[in-house]
Amino acid sequence: MRSVWLLLLLLATWPTAAQTPFDMSEERPAAPPSQPPAPGAQTVLPGTTPSSAAGNRGTAEPGIQQAAIQPAKRHFIPFSELVLSGEYAQRSWSVFLTPEQADAASELHLGYQNAVVVAPEASRMTVSINGTKVVDEPIAASDDAADIVATVPPKVLHAGLNDIVISAVQRHRTDCTIQSTYELWTQIDLARSFFSFEGAEAGHWKRVEDLRAVGVDENGATTFNLIVPSMAQAVSTAPTVRLGEALALMANMPNQSFEVSETGSPASGPGVANVVLGPAADIAKLVARLPEGAEAGPVATMVDDPKLGPSTLVVSGPNWQAVDTAIDDLAKQVDRPVGSLRTSLGTRSWRTPDVPMLLGASTLKFSDLGVNTQEFSGRRIRTDLAVGVPSDFYAGAYGQATILLDAAYSAEVLPGSHIDVYVNDNIAATVPITTAGGEILRHLPIKVTMRHFRPGENTIAIEAVLLTEADAICAPGATAQGAQRFAVFDTSELVMPDFARIARIPDLAAISGTGAPYSRTDYALPLIMDRAQPETVSAGVTLMARMSVAAGRLIGVDSSTAAAAVSDRNAVFISPLSQVPPAVLAQVGVSGNSSSTWGLVVASIKPNTETTFDEWRQKLRGSGWRGQISSLEDWMGRTFNISMDSFRIFPGRPAEYTPQGSASLLVAQETSPTVGGTWTVITAPTASALREGVRTLTQQRSWRQMGGHLTTVDSGDDKVATLPVTRFSFVETQPFSLSNYRLIVANWLSANALSYAAVLTVLSIVLGLATAGLLASLGRRK
Repeated sequence: MRSVWLLLLLLATWPTAAQTPFDMSEERPAAPPSQPPAPGAQTVLPGTTPSSAAGNRGTAEPGIQQAAIQPAKRHFIPFSELVLSGEYAQRSWSVFLTPEQADAASELHLGYQNAVVVAPEASRMTVSINGTKVVDEPIAASDDAADIVATVPPKVLHAGLNDIVISAVQRHRTDCTIQSTYELWTQIDLARSFFSFEGAEAGHWKRVEDLRAVGVDENGATTFNLIVPSMAQAVSTAPTVRLGEALALMANMPNQSFEVSETGSPASGPGVANVVLGPAADIAKLVARLPEGAEAGPVATMVDDPKLGPSTLVVSGPNWQAVDTAIDDLAKQVDRPVGSLRTSLGTRSWRTPDVPMLLGASTLKFSDLGVNTQEFSGRRIRTDLAVGVPSDFYAGAYGQATILLDAAYSAEVLPGSHIDVYVNDNIAATVPITTAGGEILRHLPIKVTMRHFRPGENTIAIEAVLLTEADAICAPGATAQGAQRFAVFDTSELVMPDFARIARIPDLAAISGTGAPYSRTDYALPLIMDRAQPETVSAGVTLMARMSVAAGRLIGVDSSTAAAAVSDRNAVFISPLSQVPPAVLAQVGVSGNSSSTWGLVVASIKPNTETTFDEWRQKLRGSGWRGQISSLEDWMGRTFNISMDSFRIFPGRPAEYTPQGSASLLVAQETSPTVGGTWTVITAPTASALREGVRTLTQQRSWRQMGGHLTTVDSGDDKVATLPVTRFSFVETQPFSLSNYRLIVANWLSANALSYAAVLTVLSIVLGLATAGLLASLGRRK
């Protein structure tokens, strides 16, 4: 009987034992009872993939739930790359959320990897959302990438823009030198960094305004798929461009591009939006069901379409006139009048706060520019701020801004330390620390040359390099010591003097900065391109959308104007090189023979002539009398900002430019033949190269490098090269003012040393003759 009971007991326990196989993995603590996560709870998972973790949470137990709702994923880093380098680094921007996303339970996933020399016991990374610290973890992922998963506390997120601040404090494991601080870095993995929102509603857009939440994909890019069934019709081009500009201004992301097609294969996922544009009769074959009212009047609404996917924007109407009205309704939300005063640049999607626009003499506190009081215990601290200047800024040759710095350094900081100021990554000023024993600096004036300022956003970085005896000894553990050495206070001020304002043509930097001169055009801008090629239309919409973001307003276009009819007006030409009229190429200084050779040579096989020439110049620098002259020119340029062009009274027209094999896109600008407008040509060897080249150019990192009278882009390595302006024309943008003219003349004479010397000589001769004449009429004659 006892054997029977034993047998029954074994049979009863056999299924449970079968469900628990032998496990040779590392021991883990027993799982606690299921309970809601505490607000702000963080989990660090080295070497794991957040997407798989998120998927596991949505998996239901067999037999209980047949289909699980996957959390909505929202990538939140709007850059193509994010590296926090040095002993202290911080980036801040804003993310737009829909009401459904803000109300949903959410988690923050952050993937990263750091340099092996970063000491985890003394290095930390923090992430704050709307002022609430959500992540505060040691930086400890030198071997493998790690993931931080943090629960976002309730009520922290809200509908609309949410401010995100990510910062890193890093210390070296063993080295105390200034040079070692350049070895410290933490790279954020864009694909593994995202918000996850619980619930099906968080992944859908219900309102047109929700398109602001399109965000970015795992590469930091934003893509709009514009499906225009009647794209071949000439009447569709201008509305397509206008809708692209309105969507770009609405999303206001730094790396936006547009794909235009007649049918398309809509993609889905984070950072992608599908848009259908056209009259109701044309789009009826694309959508499963027309939006209500599309056949009667203008309509712009979000639909969940089984063919095109959920959250598809449909802009339609009974005819193209009604479609234009629907687009205008969208544009009203983001457009502004041509002559309205622009006080700031909309940069919150990639930099907070919005960058203020300085239109003349101004004084701004650091606190108004997003710089808070900071105390620092390391060797090299860098903090930055940003200001904007208008497109007609003309003070690069003589102007100086002033930083009134409020700071303090401790007694251990030695003389020989210094404070450097950079403008757009170019050194602009250096102030040595000469007093030992520590000091409080109150409104220390630092003169900053404005030679590196350019239209649009300008970044000013203040870096303190601190030397101490403790760092010279570098005892064990010295890198982690926490005594404060330096402080910069938010009461510091940036003082911008009054500066000359007059536009110059050509000047591609004005386009990249504020969309000028086309942002000031009060008529529909002629946009001349091949409407039959989807690649060319995609490039045109992407370019005009980027220009609109820079301008802060929509730029109306006219796509029906012929090239021969725009000799006295502003115009943009965008087509493959073979389709650009030779007269237009000649006007902007591009060789007409380029179409037969450009693009035929593979860049990876053909050496880069310019690069090779520069290498040989460096090798032979200083040898022979020509080398000595070259060295003298470089020294004059670095020290006094004087080049050989400064000694030309009447600079000649530059030689025609022939694109090299490595360049995949060319942008050239010049005045129109009748000097009444500005012509800009964007071209490439083929239509596909044009689309890819424009996509590369309009990325934030490349766009801000565009300048001079000609810019080339190599899409292979994202290299941007510019040719400086040697001859330009002035265009008045301000009412008559003797004060403004005086500043214009002062800057022009400072930039043209030979002309200044000639004028000074002539005035001296006139003064001498006048003095001689005056003295001859005085006194007693014999």
